[in-house]
Amino acid sequence: MSEVLPVYGTAIAIGLFHGVEPGHGWPIAAVFALNKRRRWVYGIWAAVILAVAHLVSSFAVVAAYALANQFIDLDGLSWMHLVAGGLLVAMGLRQWFAGHTHHHGDGHSHGDGGKDEPRDLLALAGFAFALGFVHEEEFAIIALAVGKTNPWGLMAAYAGAVALSLVLLTMAAIAAMNHFESHVHRLEHALPKISAALLVAMGLAYMFKLV
Repeated sequence: MSEVLPVYGTAIAIGLFHGVEPGHGWPIAAVFALNKRRRWVYGIWAAVILAVAHLVSSFAVVAAYALANQFIDLDGLSWMHLVAGGLLVAMGLRQWFAGHTHHHGDGHSHGDGGKDEPRDLLALAGFAFALGFVHEEEFAIIALAVGKTNPWGLMAAYAGAVALSLVLLTMAAIAAMNHFESHVHRLEHALPKISAALLVAMGLAYMFKLV
């Protein structure tokens, strides 16, 4: 139990913080809803679709891990804490020096939208499902689970935290888009640095078995 709680805490913290980043799609959900007459209805649907698509793509990563574990005893590899920590440190360093931006081709614009903006909920579902695979956090979560806890439960905790951030931020954006967006633009440049520092700190803690 002493090992499980820090692992789940790390996964939830990563999920909450990364859900805040615009790269996880909440600005797209907000813009999608703002173009509709029933903004709150479409906003809730869009946020839920993003969250479910992210959950599905995350579980796909777990399925790949489970398949590999049938042929290799991954739970018996005592050095996997180094892999887990190393992944977090590498992610943090990459974000610190290069940023952690995701280009989706939509420009996050507020007009009537270009060719790449999702036009309906079905298109948004496909867009969000593809988006879920461009984030490497899922692979770090898998590494954290090895030998310590059930990867399905850990990924569910991570994806649930991301979903909570997505839904809350989408609703906040619809309620006060202009005010909220001004704050995001002022803070957006700092998010990758903050995220990078947290990832490196957590990675070092796992590498040296502090958690």
